[in-house]
Amino acid sequence: MPVTSIGVDTVTALLATADALFVEDLDDGNPLTPAGRARGATYALRIALEVAVDAALTAEQSELHAISMRAKLLCLRHYAGPSLARRINALWSRLSEGCKYHHDELGPRHAQVQVWRGEVETLVAELAAARVVGAFPQQAGTAGD
Repeated sequence: MPVTSIGVDTVTALLATADALFVEDLDDGNPLTPAGRARGATYALRIALEVAVDAALTAEQSELHAISMRAKLLCLRHYAGPSLARRINALWSRLSEGCKYHHDELGPRHAQVQVWRGEVETLVAELAAARVVGAFPQQAGTAGD
């Protein structure tokens, strides 16, 4: 389905963007600070996770593309199961908090963003695998039971 392939390409590009933000020699005279790079990478990771969730849900129910991400995360419980949905929701919440700037708080550290990057990659793969093997209740034929 086109939505899924666009989602995969977009997720891959966003993960690459997050990685690129930690390369020391981006450009001479680059104004990004280490904290700015970490926050930018966190944004890229959150958007990658959102794209994966959106692609998975839209493939199941096209009407779901118009709802908020919080609502999509609630719907994901039905389509991907409670365990995977809970892990995705928890990571999305941590990434969202890491994206926010508060003048009296430190932003996410490089090591934390690297952990989040691995978690995003893992959860995106698990979400895609759940769809492929028919673990989504709609595909397995258990929705009408």
